[in-house]
Amino acid sequence: MTWGSEVSNDSFAGRRSEAGFSLIELLIVIAMVVILTTISVFALRSSKRSYAPDDEANQIVSFFREAHQRALSQRQTQRVTIDRNQLVVRLMDEGLLPGGDEVEIIRGKLNGTVAMTQPSIGGNLIPLPPPPYNYNTAVFTAGVCQFRFRADGSVVDPAGNSVSATFFFTPLDMNDQSGTLVRSVTLFGPSGSTRAWKYDATNTQFISGTL
Repeated sequence: MTWGSEVSNDSFAGRRSEAGFSLIELLIVIAMVVILTTISVFALRSSKRSYAPDDEANQIVSFFREAHQRALSQRQTQRVTIDRNQLVVRLMDEGLLPGGDEVEIIRGKLNGTVAMTQPSIGGNLIPLPPPPYNYNTAVFTAGVCQFRFRADGSVVDPAGNSVSATFFFTPLDMNDQSGTLVRSVTLFGPSGSTRAWKYDATNTQFISGTL
């Protein structure tokens, strides 16, 4: 009776040992998890870097078009302010309430990893979009630029002068291999129309298209 019991216990212990994991096996699994996690993190960072200029350009286009539509439909001047210092873009209605009080309509957060200056590749500035869309680069005064969309659809600067401009969107860590990530947006003052562009690094020119 005692002998049978010992055999049963030994058999159970053997099965338990076979069903479990050794220390080496656990270490191998943990190492694999760490490696896969590291690869995923770097892949995610690379993906976010690639899409950041597109996202930023799309946001600015969205603000411009919303301002243009509101100005035409509500017959009120709308102002878009892009503040690179505070990393914010705002759409303000300059006369929604009686007395002309301003009202903030929309506020957006700018991506701190995207630069909005005309980039260089190989020591040369990337060209403007092709004519007739080769408007001057947008001017930021102390990191801020403003555009007023009027009721007739036109766009003027704070001084009331018609203004057309080109905006660039590039990774903050721009290098000579980042040309395919460059985006731009053009704003045509007389009509308030906008157009999005992608940079064709192979032919060193911007091509029109949806971002």
